[in-house]
Order: sequence, then C-alpha cells, then structure tokens
Amino acid sequence: MTIQVDLAVLELVCSRLCHDLVGPVGAATNGLELLRELNDTGQQAIDVLDITDDSSRTAWRRLEFFRVAFGYSGGRTAWSGSELKALAAGMLKNTKVALDWPDSGNNPPIQGRGGKLVLNLVFLIAEALPRGGEVRVTLDPTPAAVRLCVEGAGQGAALHPRVLSMVTGEWAHGDLDSRVILAHLACLQARSAGADIDWSFGQDQLAASFLLPLPQIAAPAP
Repeated sequence: MTIQVDLAVLELVCSRLCHDLVGPVGAATNGLELLRELNDTGQQAIDVLDITDDSSRTAWRRLEFFRVAFGYSGGRTAWSGSELKALAAGMLKNTKVALDWPDSGNNPPIQGRGGKLVLNLVFLIAEALPRGGEVRVTLDPTPAAVRLCVEGAGQGAALHPRVLSMVTGEWAHGDLDSRVILAHLACLQARSAGADIDWSFGQDQLAASFLLPLPQIAAPAP
C-alpha cells in the first residue's frame, strides 16, 4: 500500500511537537542553572545536577536541530551556512561522530528546503556510522547553483539496507515506518528543492551530493 505524504502537513505536525517541547526543556535548563547557584548540599547532589543538566541541554540541541531539519521553522526560506553548521554541531555534540564543516565565507544562503535537506543528510549519514567517525560538509557555489556534499567516514560505515533501497529509488512502496521515514523525507525535500541526490559508497565511507539551484534575480527594468 502506497502512503501519500503531504510534506507541508508533515512539517507542520513536527513543528508543533517541537514547539510544545522546547518550552519545558528550556525551563528545565534554566531551573537547573538556578539550583546550581542556590544549592550547596554536597558533591553527590552536584554530580546529579551535572548529569541532568547535560541531558537537558542535549535534548534542547536536538530539538533545535529537529525543528529546522524536519519542522516548518516559522516559514523561513533561507539559512546561512553558519546557522546550519551550528545546528549540526549541536546535534552531534557528545556523540561518537565528529563534524568537519569548513567556514562557508561569503557563500550564498541555502534556499528553501535545501537547508533542511543538508541537515537531514547529516543526520542520516551520522546514523550510518555505528562505530563513530566523521561527517564532513562542503559547499561549492557556482553562478547558478550551490554544490553541497555530505560525506561520512568511519569503521563499518553503511546505510541500513532498507534505507539504502529508499534513497537509491529501489524501495518497494509499502508502509512507512521509523526506519525509513527520514530517508523518505530526504527524497521529498530533494524533490521540493529541485535537486537530485547522488549517492556514492566505498569502504568505510559514503557520501551524498547534490546541486541546489540558486534563485534567479530578475534584471531591473530599463
């Protein structure tokens, strides 16, 4: 059975969930900071606060990442490379996967769902590094487009077989589930952004690259 997914509805649902969760998690983080300032009941209590504080901040960073990568994001239409880099770095902080994202300099903002696609690919490729490794993101602008490449390297690097089938267009349509939904979303995001993802695979490495068309600026009227 083929399931028809409306991308805008999916984004709005995710955005609502993230919106409802960001507030309480942020409040918990602020409360922990206050407790740290007021509470002095011994090292054990401080250790517990440290662990809870770290978990809360991890949840906050992930929610911020999810809100942009998978949510509506308040209708924003473009993100700078530094904004996307900060979100990806927050998502991968305290994991076994390092991020290598060189400064983008004066590169143009990433338009439309292209920014979401980059983050989704970072997430998918990081998940394909079961023993850890490195994710590298590069942007190479041209006059008409930006070439983006997300590479992953690490021992045993490989997409799950069903995810691989999804991203390479060989998936037999059926019920979507949590294993393939983000790969399916990446395909929808790419289609919406007018991009075709080129996947490549090697020993302990994989990469996804695509060209993202730049918006055409109309010439001023004579």
